[in-house]
Amino acid sequence: MKKILIAVLVLVCAASICYAATSDAPKANEPVGAAIESTGVFVGKIVGVVTTGSDSATGPAITVANDAGKVVTFPVDPTVQIVDAAVNAVTLNQLKTGEKVSVQYSKDSSGNSKAKAINLE
Repeated sequence: MKKILIAVLVLVCAASICYAATSDAPKANEPVGAAIESTGVFVGKIVGVVTTGSDSATGPAITVANDAGKVVTFPVDPTVQIVDAAVNAVTLNQLKTGEKVSVQYSKDSSGNSKAKAINLE
């Protein structure tokens, strides 16, 4: 008898939790995590480095091509950490075409990639 009573109480509690949602609760318009930037690492060789922009719309950037032939240009802001294989700080001016690098990047909600860290390999 006690087992049946406990089972009924558990079912009542579970049912009350399942049906506790109210219709006044706000609903999400975007998928969960939509505001979170997506990140990744792009490994390849430097194809080009732009240390200064020709106008205010463009700025420092690095262009990298991977082994599969994909070429990506990453804007580089002054806070981006650039290090060599010995973990010494390097400036954007010191990067050379043909050097192998891994670029840690993030994409904003509009899909634009930005360099977060650059490591020479």
